[in-house]
Amino acid sequence: MEQNRAQRYFFYAIGEIVLVVIGILIALQINTWNKEKQNRVHEKTILKNLKEDLEIQKQLIKQQIEYESVVLAQVDSAKKFVSDTADKAVLSRFFYELQGRHTFKANRATFSNMISSGSINLIINEDLQHNIIRYFQRLDYVESVVNNNNLFMTDVNFGAFVANNGLGLEVDEQNNIVSETIFNNNHKATIFAQLNYRRGGSESIKNLSQTLLELTNTLIQEIEQYLK
Repeated sequence: MEQNRAQRYFFYAIGEIVLVVIGILIALQINTWNKEKQNRVHEKTILKNLKEDLEIQKQLIKQQIEYESVVLAQVDSAKKFVSDTADKAVLSRFFYELQGRHTFKANRATFSNMISSGSINLIINEDLQHNIIRYFQRLDYVESVVNNNNLFMTDVNFGAFVANNGLGLEVDEQNNIVSETIFNNNHKATIFAQLNYRRGGSESIKNLSQTLLELTNTLIQEIEQYLK
């Protein structure tokens, strides 16, 4: 009887342990499901925020393209006033306006937060995660190129040319530009070189921006499809 009682207690204890283990496993599984559910909600939220940032970025890129298009048109118009019969006061205004530049703005608030918090890893689609990272690497590159062009090509080179009267314009007693200033061939060549230099800078920025705009639209579409 004592042996039977001991066996019953033993099997009872084993059963209790099994039930406890099963309970723990079920609890862990439920916790995993809840955590995964929270991760998917968080993933959806950050992708929506990222998409909103990209929509803003798209408008900023379009502004950059529009600005560079205006510069290109101004350069082409300025070339027409290098001739001996053209009004040099107008040419001076063109060069003054061409000193301006448009600072490129990168809207990376959500992406920076994703990287710093590690939430970028919540995106379970590896291709989408990779494309997001590559996009912002490209965005950083464009920002660097544009702002360096603005600094060195526009400010330091072209701006210095204008500030130092590289045009060689003359003024009358009232400090008004003499519209009938005559340029010799060497002077014309220098002016055309500066205009082409300014044009080249804007053209490269415009091309970079157009490529980035296409990448932005593509990434927005990828996120939209994924969220569906």
